[in-house]
Amino acid sequence: MDEPDRLQQFSNYLERRAPGRRTTILYVSDVRQFSAVISKQWREITMQDIDTFVDQQRQAGLSPATVKRRVAALRVFFDFLAEETGDLQWANPVRFKRHAGKQPRRLPRDLKNDAVAQVWAAISNARDRAWFVLLWRAGLRVGELVSLQLADVLSAPTDEQPARLRVMGKGQKERIVLLTADGYSVLSAWLAQRPTSACTNIFLNDRGQPLSVSGIEWLLHRYGQEAGVSLTPHQLRHTFARQVTEAGMPITSLGKLLGHAQVTTTQIYTAGADPQLAEAYQQAMSRVPSAAPAPNLVASESNPTASEPVGLVMDPTIPPFVSPPLPDWAAWGPHLPPDVRQASLDFVRSRLSDWKPQRQRGRALHVLGELRRFWDWLAQRHPDFSLADVQLSDLLTYRSERIAHGRVANTPDSTLSYVVSLLHHQADRGQTIDASVFRLHPLPRPDSLPRHLSDTENQRLEQLVSQHLATDEVANRLANACFFVLAHSGLRASECIELQFQDCDLSGRRLLIRQGKGLRDRIAYLSDTACIAIQRYLGGRSRLPTAPFFTHPDGRPISYQWLRTSIGKLGDLAQVPGVTPHRLRHTLATRLLNTGLDITHIQKLLGHQHLDTTMIYARVLDTTLEAQYRRAMAQTEQQLPPLSKTSLADAPALSRQIVPSQSSPTQNNQFDNSV
Repeated sequence: MDEPDRLQQFSNYLERRAPGRRTTILYVSDVRQFSAVISKQWREITMQDIDTFVDQQRQAGLSPATVKRRVAALRVFFDFLAEETGDLQWANPVRFKRHAGKQPRRLPRDLKNDAVAQVWAAISNARDRAWFVLLWRAGLRVGELVSLQLADVLSAPTDEQPARLRVMGKGQKERIVLLTADGYSVLSAWLAQRPTSACTNIFLNDRGQPLSVSGIEWLLHRYGQEAGVSLTPHQLRHTFARQVTEAGMPITSLGKLLGHAQVTTTQIYTAGADPQLAEAYQQAMSRVPSAAPAPNLVASESNPTASEPVGLVMDPTIPPFVSPPLPDWAAWGPHLPPDVRQASLDFVRSRLSDWKPQRQRGRALHVLGELRRFWDWLAQRHPDFSLADVQLSDLLTYRSERIAHGRVANTPDSTLSYVVSLLHHQADRGQTIDASVFRLHPLPRPDSLPRHLSDTENQRLEQLVSQHLATDEVANRLANACFFVLAHSGLRASECIELQFQDCDLSGRRLLIRQGKGLRDRIAYLSDTACIAIQRYLGGRSRLPTAPFFTHPDGRPISYQWLRTSIGKLGDLAQVPGVTPHRLRHTLATRLLNTGLDITHIQKLLGHQHLDTTMIYARVLDTTLEAQYRRAMAQTEQQLPPLSKTSLADAPALSRQIVPSQSSPTQNNQFDNSV
């Protein structure tokens, strides 16, 4: 076996799965460690060999986290070997629960404040001071640090707000990072001295090339030696988290700054801190700045306020809701092989109970359409195929061809997810299915920030719609009511469309959302303005309890396309392009966060099953985050001398005057050649 070539192939495989991540370097190193202990051909490796390796690692004193990562690397490596050799029946010898073991819950490895100050005093180079500040005062990961570009410095600090930097973080998640004026002065001092180079990275080595992660680690190690402190770049990130938490920053805001997808990850960073309890929950919408209703909307018999219920009159022209008919099963896919056709229909029928009655027809047609698209493609390659003939190579080829034709990765991955689910469904029923298909992994895709409206855009849009509330046009009243229900209650577009008359409680100022996403019911609340808009839309008319709530003047229920188009037109009139129902939902979540509303309350209002979903909105830079950051960093910096007033001459010159260590000549040579 040519091991170097195989490891290089594994490295390329990992880089495709997780581009730009240190996972590639670490996993390849872990496999090398294994091959140094177990000298057998890969096909001969057994579960007992993994046991031997894990025991050896633990006896060598490696941390449980390192052993777990090496076990994970081996599991991925053997999956890779099976795919590369084409032998997808090759059983993986790694048993993760057996080999990884239980992980301890450790406190973060942060540094004491005086230890950080000692290291800071040892740094004499303007460049090194700048990256040290970004690790310490902004909490960047070292990988994020070395990839920073000049264009990522979005704005300098002002009296109203700190400096802003754009960071592409772990998992291709883009976020905004804040930096105080004191910290920014150190960064700007380096930018003023930075040599001219074709390279756009902020931090360069002496050859004008990007400073590497190993270069940062080596420099920090030497500065730590000079100060008598042992530290790593990630310890500075932990230190930042601990300091701002102690200064009163809530864990949700800290998670935004650190770029964590899960609150539980942030809790690891703050486990050693003692943050103050958050303020008690108050009425959030009363603190949300919004455009007041137009002055001409005064209480009257024909135009009551939200506090004065309307005497409704039954309108028999609006019929009750009737579920759309299910698809014509007999007419679907007559050209497909009988077993494939029947399996597809059985699979979709089994999913009907997962969807609301209003959505069953549409969802069933969508899934059947996606399945037929794949089956038709496969029939061109293998005219007489059966379900047992489907292999992983077919799925990968389909995805590659669709991407080559200009489709984004999510489009074929969505189709293939239905195919794999169908095959799982059939395998559970005892049908023979090639096990290779269950090794399909979706391609990674960037996780962008939510696109909420700015305060200025939202104010302009709400002011426009508020001024139109007094309109006598029935169609305009419908659009206005839909807008304020979306903008002030956070409903999804589908939830707005599927509202029934019985779901609206104007006297209680609330809406009942029946079987929202995940078939979960919840209560959404109405603002005064939303109540006024709804009353103007109803015009004193009632409907049957099960009748659609939002309908056109002729009684037809509104559609998704109409709702999206109408909301977009309102945005265009207010000179706010690109407004969609979901952007209004994003905007409400951000505005509620700005009021200080607890994230768990926002979770309930938006109908999220998991708090991690709500945390997507918490990655957006908002005024609450800025205020909390400024307060926390002001308290932190009061305890230390200003960075901008520390002269370079006060610290020992280190960057070219460090005496090479005789114990590690290789490391010193590497620094001279690459840092």
